[in-house]
Amino acid sequence: TQMSMQVKRRTAGYPMLMWSVDGWDVELLYQKTTENKSGHSVTTYHNRPTVVVVLDPFSKYPIGYAVGTHETPELIKAAIRNGLNHTQALFGGCRYRPRQVQSDRYGGNELKSFYENTAGVYVPARARNAKAKPIEPYFNSLNKGYCQYYNNWSGFGVTAKKDNQPNTEYKNKIRHSFPDFKGVCEQVDAIIAKERALKMQDYIRGWEQLPEIYKLPWTTEQYLLNAGIRKPRTNRLRGEGLVVEIARQEYRYDSFDIDVRMNMHTDWTICYDPEDMQHVLA
Repeated sequence: TQMSMQVKRRTAGYPMLMWSVDGWDVELLYQKTTENKSGHSVTTYHNRPTVVVVLDPFSKYPIGYAVGTHETPELIKAAIRNGLNHTQALFGGCRYRPRQVQSDRYGGNELKSFYENTAGVYVPARARNAKAKPIEPYFNSLNKGYCQYYNNWSGFGVTAKKDNQPNTEYKNKIRHSFPDFKGVCEQVDAIIAKERALKMQDYIRGWEQLPEIYKLPWTTEQYLLNAGIRKPRTNRLRGEGLVVEIARQEYRYDSFDIDVRMNMHTDWTICYDPEDMQHVLA
């Protein structure tokens, strides 16, 4: 017989002490048109987007998020970056990183090292323990509080009572009015914006009460080095500075630091944030 002590849990008393990260298949349907093997267009209406949410358990505040068609390490990193950038908007122009990040074990060593770089401590949730992650009940509250009021709502899940589910025949009739992927992303944006608006003032007040020793500020250089995307190909300086091509878009960067010009022969690795290309780190 194996015995273990019950774990006692309580919510963090201040913001930014812990972030919980998880993916959510949103209960909102969108239509997608693809081409089959015969070259004919086929439209499906049962598609659901995936949202990676970064939740601060202090006040159930969605500090970061990113929307995609399915969960990937890149989508998770984008959600973390969104959270780090959101702290800059919340707390007066400086980015802050959390003292602890919690997630499931998806992504292996790639995401483990990313979490360790972007937080003071990384704590993976115990496998097959739903109570380990405070973010799980939050998805249910979003579904009940927001999603069910949209015409393209898919329901509460297969285990819910039929009386609480949307009318299947009616959904089939109005399926042509379902949004496309861009439209369903706008719905998710609106939901997160409403959640943030409801909880933002309490979140900021909690941050103001957090002792300074627990705040972990990050410079732009630290942010790009640890959380930015690294361009696979290196770049060399030209007369006009660094000319960087990202996603078929050309960007030009220069510096007044004379020492930079002394390294015309150097191959530079570029770290960047696709949501803010004003600065890059070389």
